[in-house]
Amino acid sequence: MSVDYWLYRDYIQRSKAEFTVAKDQYVRLNTGWFSDRSACYLAASRPVITQETGFTKIYGGKRGLLSFRSLGEIADAVKEIRRDYAKHSRAAYDLAREFFESEKVLKSLLDRANI
Repeated sequence: MSVDYWLYRDYIQRSKAEFTVAKDQYVRLNTGWFSDRSACYLAASRPVITQETGFTKIYGGKRGLLSFRSLGEIADAVKEIRRDYAKHSRAAYDLAREFFESEKVLKSLLDRANI
């Protein structure tokens, strides 16, 4: 968490990509958990490498957003992103627009609440 939204945004924009490990319970239970921070990275056109929690059933996991289950898969994901960073950056942004754009998320919430 950041005390200054702009500093947080700038940090993400200066980053090349995000790498994160999920909590064990999300991995073992295959909950589909996905980090809001990862969504911010995607929206900034930054690729994400994150531990598989079942989210690939919804969000994919091949371009822009890569999942891993083992150390070897982490190395492969890094190589893949480095091989074509521009492709993964575009795919990251496209994923953010498809799944996390505020109008879509808000509409879905309001529809499910019958509002």
